[in-house]
Amino acid sequence: MLLRLTPFVERLNALEGIPKVQMAADVEAAQSTKEFPSLMLVLGRDNVDHVDMNNGAEHWVKPEILLVSGIQRRNLPLGNTDDELANLRDPTLDSLINWLPPGCDIPIKWKRGQILALKSHALFWVDVFTTEYRW
Repeated sequence: MLLRLTPFVERLNALEGIPKVQMAADVEAAQSTKEFPSLMLVLGRDNVDHVDMNNGAEHWVKPEILLVSGIQRRNLPLGNTDDELANLRDPTLDSLINWLPPGCDIPIKWKRGQILALKSHALFWVDVFTTEYRW
């Protein structure tokens, strides 16, 4: 069994007030968007541990799911306290953390978040989530 992003996309696209979430092949593709704000899901690494069993082996898979948020860079007037990135990320974090995707044994955990890229036209942030399942 492999982790599928489709349930993640469906769950996030059911949220109101955020742009439509799409899938991207890699983080470079997620940064090539022309529409802002943007949300892109990317499969990260699959960390696999092997557990010996009688008559074979069991694999404990710990995939990473990357959610790339992109906002357009622009000058805002002084005193503006609107945090566009936080407004984009908060509903997605609330929806994914502790959610149990189909086929997984462990609910989603938030691993980390960081600036992915700061370009002349946009800021891209990545949140990394993990889950676990046996294979």
